[in-house]
Amino acid sequence: MAENTEKERDAVDDILNEILRNNKPEEQAPTLSESLADEAEAAPYAEEEITAEDVDDADDAASDADEDANDVDDDDDEEDYDEMRRRRAKKRAARFTGETAKKRKKRHKKGRGLSFSLLALTLIFGVSIVLSAAILATAMELFGINKSMVEKPVTIPAGATTTDIAEILKEEGIIRVPKLFVIMSRLNEADASYIAGEHIVYPAMGYEAIIEELCDDAINKRQTVNVTFPEGMNLYDAAQLLEENEVCDADDFIFYFNAGGYGYAFESMVPQTSELKFYRMEGYLFPDTYQFYVDEEPEIVVQKIYENFERKLTDADIARMEELGMTLDELVTLASIVQAEAPVSSSMKMVASVFHNRLNNSSLFPLLQSDPTRVYVEDVIAPNLDIANQLMCDSYNTYVGQGLPPGAINNPGKDAIDAVLYPAESDYYFFCANVQTGEIFYAKTNAEHEENLALIKQQQEGGGLGDDGEG
Repeated sequence: MAENTEKERDAVDDILNEILRNNKPEEQAPTLSESLADEAEAAPYAEEEITAEDVDDADDAASDADEDANDVDDDDDEEDYDEMRRRRAKKRAARFTGETAKKRKKRHKKGRGLSFSLLALTLIFGVSIVLSAAILATAMELFGINKSMVEKPVTIPAGATTTDIAEILKEEGIIRVPKLFVIMSRLNEADASYIAGEHIVYPAMGYEAIIEELCDDAINKRQTVNVTFPEGMNLYDAAQLLEENEVCDADDFIFYFNAGGYGYAFESMVPQTSELKFYRMEGYLFPDTYQFYVDEEPEIVVQKIYENFERKLTDADIARMEELGMTLDELVTLASIVQAEAPVSSSMKMVASVFHNRLNNSSLFPLLQSDPTRVYVEDVIAPNLDIANQLMCDSYNTYVGQGLPPGAINNPGKDAIDAVLYPAESDYYFFCANVQTGEIFYAKTNAEHEENLALIKQQQEGGGLGDDGEG
């Protein structure tokens, strides 16, 4: 009897395994509990893995089948027995599959709800970070945190609206958010209280302090003085002129003018340091007539001059400069030489062409041979050096140093700058001028140049020779 029971159990296992074998994944081993799980997994609505609880249900089903097998009489017909076992196996498998599907559906709904909650939480967290950053940036702007302490002159025109004033402050680099300034102005009831004229403010003051300053008396009551810097004046002489007019101390002006760092666009194009350069910002004092206050802060004086140079140097100038393959320093340096060499504006383009030709044929003409560069060394550099620097002097003297000097030798005007940007077309490599008549003679060869020098000598009374202007 025990032998028959064992056979019956084996038969039940064979039947159940056969029922589930058609639905099992090929890569899994065909155990009884795993086969039941596989059949449930193959159901149309089954999407998740079978849990340990599900496997227990399947084992219970198999155990019931074993018990039923023990109750069957040994004499029953084998065919009826097999049919009964198949029906019971199918019924139990269907019941098991249905219950498992309900559990999975319930878990799926819980998982989907959790996903939406996480997404919403992430969005809320992200928006909070963005808002916090915006609030922090607005606060720093409002109170002038981490902003410049450099004072700047700001002129408020008569009849300017709050919006106009906000735009002026933005253009001068005092504030970054004009709309915020307008709002703060209204909150402080200052819209009709701004006083036209020049005021001194700086970015780190914060919006309320700036508003208060602009509503206070302008500094127009101070004594003013007009100072004119002519074309070709060097920085040392310009500083002396400012001191003579009681604007500021000459040495202080030279220090702040060469230090720079006021945020103007052209400053970024000027090299920060150079061992051979005498005055870093020589050439950037644009010749013009300026109005200053007596006993003005040197930094304010410098910014007025810088601002004028910024306006005069156009985008078209920069584009043409880059087209010629020149840096801003090279442009200003060559323009200063042209400014010193050409007695009148009408001759500047041809003089510029001579220097361009030499620079473009440096193998034949390594030296520019411009007399004004030698004069600059003798009159400006050598007397103002604390320690003698022959290398610097030689690099500025174009009869010794090759190519352009390390820096400008004066402050050129717009005509000289334009002449360098748009020189005349020529094949001249020499020129000389009769300083008495202003006439310039050009030559292609040194022999022609010597003939011109002889001609000038004949023209001049007393045989005095003018500037040979050799380029």
